Amino acid sequence: MFRNLLYPLSVIYWTIASLRRFLYEKSIIKKKRLPKPVISVGNLSVGGTGKTPIAITISKYLQNQGFKVAVLSRGYKRKSKEEIIKCDNTLNAETCGDEPFLMVKKGIDVFVGKDRYKSGMYALKIKDYDFFILDDGFQHFQLFRDFNILVVDAGKPFWKDKILPVGNLREPKSFYKYADVFLITRYKGQADVIDKLKEFGKPFFITQERFDGLIDLDNNKIDFSFLKGKKVSVISGLGNNLQFFNLVKSLSKQYDFIVEEFINLPDHFDYKNFKFDLNKTYITTEKDLVKINQKNVYAVSYEILISEEFYKFMMERIHAGAKSD
Repeated sequence: MFRNLLYPLSVIYWTIASLRRFLYEKSIIKKKRLPKPVISVGNLSVGGTGKTPIAITISKYLQNQGFKVAVLSRGYKRKSKEEIIKCDNTLNAETCGDEPFLMVKKGIDVFVGKDRYKSGMYALKIKDYDFFILDDGFQHFQLFRDFNILVVDAGKPFWKDKILPVGNLREPKSFYKYADVFLITRYKGQADVIDKLKEFGKPFFITQERFDGLIDLDNNKIDFSFLKGKKVSVISGLGNNLQFFNLVKSLSKQYDFIVEEFINLPDHFDYKNFKFDLNKTYITTEKDLVKINQKNVYAVSYEILISEEFYKFMMERIHAGAKSD
């Protein structure tokens, strides 16, 4: 009810978002272009749809193919003031931002900075990268994208949402048209989702989730059986904590442990002043763990799997674009 009262603000937000997109798409404001292909991973809504795990998966795939890859991120909520930072293991989540530092932990080169064109050009002075990945890049119109991925959460698809602040959309629903492809996360067999996706006339690929045990503070892998018979507290600061809580509920039944409490925190939560009980066992996300320095906290190892068909489509589309330039 309260959100409906905000409808006039949504009209204003829609107008501003549409005007901004129009100015860039019509080249009234020129986009800048990096000398290497740029792959953007983004969505239409605020909150967690799986953008960062997908950016990680694509980066690792390209690395395994022998390509040099760098992620360009704005470093949301980082405390550092430098214009551009190359993140590495000598830094931390406070300096880089939690999502960029998680990528660093996964062995990916990451550059953070508000101006991603400048970040990309700076990166090329350090290494001759073959590809750049934009994490959360769908609204970053300033930079030309060679391949534009729209991530769609099948559990809360954009076509059922409304624009901010009434809903969670950052742009009008119709702006899906600027995507080259949809990647579908958290698909649970909903027939109506597939039917709707076909209406948009965009190629789409369904991803899979893999939960591969736990990770401790030293990045060691631990089997879920470690939790058998234990009482745990679940703590999360994501864009969508409920999905993570439901996952741990499911794991508790499968691996016979007890969830004592769910601690629901805001996205990108700063744990600096959070008081952990040393007598408890905590389960959290990998994104949260990079900001925590407690031996009794473990993260669920999470990965999004993408089909070979998607990668074939992506590479063909990028190569076709390069030939047409």
